[in-house]
Amino acid sequence: MDKPGENDRVRALAMAKPKSPWGDGGDAAEAETPDATGESGEPAAEPGAEPTTKGTSRPLNPWLPPAEDEAKRRSAHIDDILKQRARLVGGAPSGRNWIPFVVAGLVALWAGGTSVHALGKGEQGLVTTFGRYDRTVGPGLTLTLPWPAQAVAVRETGTPQETVVAAKSGENLMITRDRQLVNLSAKLRWTITDLPRFAYNSDDTPALVARLAEAQVRAAVAEQTFDDLIEGQRRPELQQLVATRTQAALDALKLGVRVEGAEVLNANPPERLADAFRKVNEARKGARDAIANASGEAQRIIAVANDEAARFESVYAQYQAAPEITRKRAYYQTMERILAENNVVIAGSGATVTVNPGSDPVVTPTPTSAPSAAATGGE
Repeated sequence: MDKPGENDRVRALAMAKPKSPWGDGGDAAEAETPDATGESGEPAAEPGAEPTTKGTSRPLNPWLPPAEDEAKRRSAHIDDILKQRARLVGGAPSGRNWIPFVVAGLVALWAGGTSVHALGKGEQGLVTTFGRYDRTVGPGLTLTLPWPAQAVAVRETGTPQETVVAAKSGENLMITRDRQLVNLSAKLRWTITDLPRFAYNSDDTPALVARLAEAQVRAAVAEQTFDDLIEGQRRPELQQLVATRTQAALDALKLGVRVEGAEVLNANPPERLADAFRKVNEARKGARDAIANASGEAQRIIAVANDEAARFESVYAQYQAAPEITRKRAYYQTMERILAENNVVIAGSGATVTVNPGSDPVVTPTPTSAPSAAATGGE
C-alpha cells in the first residue's frame, strides 16, 4: 500500500516540464517545482496545466506573444525608429516610394542610349536584329530598336587603311629569281567598298588581307633579280604587280576591299652580308662614275674632231675650186692668228716692226756698219 499523498507527489512531478530556453531561467522553473513535501511558494499547479512564469499567470510558450510587462521592457524595433524619425522631419516619404521613378529613369536611359546612333563622316554601321544582319546605315543619326533587339556595329570606311608586309622581329627574307636572299618590306593601301562582305565573309578580314599581300609580294620578288631589287630599277613594276595580283585575290574571295596601291619600303641584303654588299656597291658606284666621266670626255673629243673634219672638208672643197686664192687666204689667216699673240715682229729685211694694239705699227730699221778697207779694195 502506498503512503497517503505519495501518489499526488509523483503525479505532480510527472506533469512538471523541464527547463525551457525561452523561459525566465532555471531558477523560476525550480521555484515552481514542488519540493519533496509537495509544497512551494506558489500554489501547486493543477494536473495537466502548462507552467507559468514567476509572478504571472502567463504560460511558458515560446510561440505566444510576450506578456504586457515584457513588451514594455523590450527595445524599440527598427521600424518604430524610422517612423518616429519620419514624423520628426515633417513626414518625408519613405525611400521605397522612389524606386519606381529610379527604375523608369534607368529604363529611359537604356532605351535612348541603345536606340539613337550618331555616325560621323566616312563611317558606316551594320544594323543587326537579334544578331542577324538587317541593313547598312551611313553618316548621320540612325534610330533602331533598343538593345538587345537591335545593335549597330560602326566601322571606318572612308579612310584608306595600311597593311605592312614585314617581319615582326628580325629580317623579312625573300628569295629572288637568281636564288639570292633579300630583306624586303612593303606596304599595301586599301579601303572598304562593301561593308557587309568585309564583315561577314571572313572572321578577320584585315588579317586575311595581310596574308594575301605577303603572298603576292613574295611571288613578285621571286620574278625579279637581286640587283634589280637592290638598285631599285624595276621597283615601280614590282609595286604595280603586287597591287594588281592582290586585288584579283581579294575579288575572288568577295571581301569588299579595293587596293589603292602598293609601295616597297626597303630592299636590302641580309645583315650578315651587309658589309660585303656595301663594298661591292661602293665599287660599282665608282665604276659607274668613272664610266660616266670617260663617256663624257669621249663625247667632247669626238665633237671637236667632227668639227675639225667638217671644216677641213669645206676648205678642201674651196681649194679644189681655186687653189691659189685658197692658199693665200689660208696663209693670211694663219699669220693673223700668230700676230695676234705677238707685238714684236722681225721683218724679212732685218727691220723690227713693233705693233701696239690701237696704234699704227712702228718700223725700226736695222743699223748698218761702214765698209772696211778690204771690202773697198784698199783705196
